[in-house]
Amino acid sequence: MNMLSIEAELPALDDIIARLSNGQQLPFTRAAVQAATTELIQATWIQYASGAQVSFSGGNFRVGVQTGDYVRSIQDGLRFPDDLTGEVFTTSAHGAAIESGQDARDMKPSLLASPKAKTGANGKKYITVPFRHGTPGAATMPAMPKAIYAQARNLSFSRVLSPLPTRSYSWGGRIKEDDTGKRSHTGAHPGAGYTWKAGKYQGLVKMGQPGHTQYLTFRRLSENSSKKSWMRPAIKPKPIRQAVIENTREQVQDMIVQGFQQDLAAMGLGGD
Repeated sequence: MNMLSIEAELPALDDIIARLSNGQQLPFTRAAVQAATTELIQATWIQYASGAQVSFSGGNFRVGVQTGDYVRSIQDGLRFPDDLTGEVFTTSAHGAAIESGQDARDMKPSLLASPKAKTGANGKKYITVPFRHGTPGAATMPAMPKAIYAQARNLSFSRVLSPLPTRSYSWGGRIKEDDTGKRSHTGAHPGAGYTWKAGKYQGLVKMGQPGHTQYLTFRRLSENSSKKSWMRPAIKPKPIRQAVIENTREQVQDMIVQGFQQDLAAMGLGGD
């Protein structure tokens, strides 16, 4: 898997260091590199990957849906190849897909090829796909409207009774007929001409327990489903990594140069 990374390092001063340090360690510069790597580069990348609005080259974008894997990968992706270089990286496939964008595609074949797919009495494959919905203001997943949340929070809990592969449920309350968010695909959408059979939140249930609540809907896909029903439009690239570099570059360089100047002063080589 390709790795995406960002480095913080002392800019264009290798020769100066070689002449001045004479084997000395430059402790202030090293501390500045470490701080810039973790407090600026890594912290900013995590913020962007968690759904904060990103400013980049005069425009703005936001990553609407994330996976915990992507953020955890950035949190774990920290190393210092030497005293004067820090690196933050991610090996998350989700992060790579965000950076490169995704082509339009039919999701039906891959979903029906999943090991979770089952075969019905009619010999046709089917799969039940869960969709999780955030509460109003959520940044890490699509947030439901306030009017829907007002209904959802008052639902009785649904619970899982047995684990996979024979998972069963005890169903509680459910949002019934509701056309909120119902879509008809038009224009360049690969599913143009298809209209959803129900609203986005129809059938929504509340699962978990107080303090650890999840709101989900479940949609059934089968071999008999319309060819256009699970077509996903193209997703444009979102250059999070370049945005991190652009938006932290000056601060990173200032921190490191200040550390270097402190080392020069400690060696008696700084200016007035």
